Amino acid sequence: MTRQALKARTMDNSQAKTRRQSGRNTTVDLTRTLAIVLMVMFHFVYDLRTFGYHDWNIPDGPGWRNWRQVIVTLFLLCVGIGLVYAHGHCVKWRSLARRLLQITGAAILVSLASYATYPENWIYFGILHFIAVASILSIPLINAPRLSLLAAVALLLATHFEVVEIRWPYYALFPDLPWHPNDFVPLIPWLSAVWVGIAMGHSRWLEKDPLANVPYQRALAKPGQHSLIIYLVHQPILIGLLFLIQFIPDLHALFSTNSGN
Repeated sequence: MTRQALKARTMDNSQAKTRRQSGRNTTVDLTRTLAIVLMVMFHFVYDLRTFGYHDWNIPDGPGWRNWRQVIVTLFLLCVGIGLVYAHGHCVKWRSLARRLLQITGAAILVSLASYATYPENWIYFGILHFIAVASILSIPLINAPRLSLLAAVALLLATHFEVVEIRWPYYALFPDLPWHPNDFVPLIPWLSAVWVGIAMGHSRWLEKDPLANVPYQRALAKPGQHSLIIYLVHQPILIGLLFLIQFIPDLHALFSTNSGN
């Protein structure tokens, strides 16, 4: 290896280490941004159906279910990576507790709001509930990427061969829970996505931050850096706008025409 190549490699490693110590990785932030964009688009189409602008089978129809699975996978991979970046050297218990309190509080708000608006399909264990519990369960694996990946594969295989039940333990403990909540992210098999993310968080490829120099990366990464607040406010905004559109004849007619109603 030439002196120039060695110098360049040393600089790359130094920059990667600095990014990891700062807790920010542009590639991860951009991945979250992509997940947010897909989520907002998905919920917009879902809300259009709620307001009667179309009758597409969302979220359970062909393609829609896969779209949701892509969104959840992207978010949960980032959860696993984020655990490594935040607590890779040692678990920062105060920081972790503060983050868990934020997520748990937000999850409770989601449950209360969904119970008030959709009591037959209220959200008792959605994405935020999952992230809070999965973060705690994944602490022992944060510095064990190989074991984390092995556990992920084992859980996926156990789910595929129906060794474990995806609705455990919710209905065993609370049999009266709604069978079709508006958002449901069970620990089985979705813990596997977090554990794969932990393994990815230790990879040299991701540590080098491959998307760090894409055009407009700072602006594009911003939504990914504020994913929790965007998750909490985007649905009230979308529903509020669609509610107002009903009282604006031209816009209401436009939406109705485009939807075929």
